[in-house]
Amino acid sequence: MNQIFATTIASLLNQALQLNPTCLAALNEISDKVIHIILTDTGHSFSLFPDDKGIFILSDYKGEADVTVEIAPLTLLHLVLNSTANLDNTTEVNVSGDRVIAEKILLIIKELDIDWEKQISKKLGSVAYIFGDTIRSSQDYMSKHINNLTTNLIHQLNLPTRMEMQNLTAAVEILTSDLDRLEQQAKELT
Repeated sequence: MNQIFATTIASLLNQALQLNPTCLAALNEISDKVIHIILTDTGHSFSLFPDDKGIFILSDYKGEADVTVEIAPLTLLHLVLNSTANLDNTTEVNVSGDRVIAEKILLIIKELDIDWEKQISKKLGSVAYIFGDTIRSSQDYMSKHINNLTTNLIHQLNLPTRMEMQNLTAAVEILTSDLDRLEQQAKELT
């Protein structure tokens, strides 16, 4: 991620924060903290620097971070856009450092509730609501077809479902725990 892209994201995020004073004020809780995000499998990373005026983003910060989050780009998008997703119920997220900071910034971003149609209508008039209806219809259509495509791919490629993968992961964790306990008992016997 280059600095121009990071600056653009920060600008959009800060504009949204300005429209939601509650979220902007919530940044005080994590002011002067450094949140380092590593986008796995991309070689890109960026650091967030929140304060009471907004969030500054650097793509090449090399200093200490209060929390580091390693996450795939699509998982990050899912985490931000899905209202029920959080760090505890999202797989493929590795958090090191102060987890509370990561949870707070995620919550602040998720709570950004901006009426974009209203903001656009201030510039374009009522035509913005027509665009809004079109976008919502397109999103519903795409969501339906993406879900169908995902289901068909899983079935055709004979891939495990998300639930099956979660069950397998849980079983491996239990097995690992049992093996560690057995190893400890064996050490005590010798």
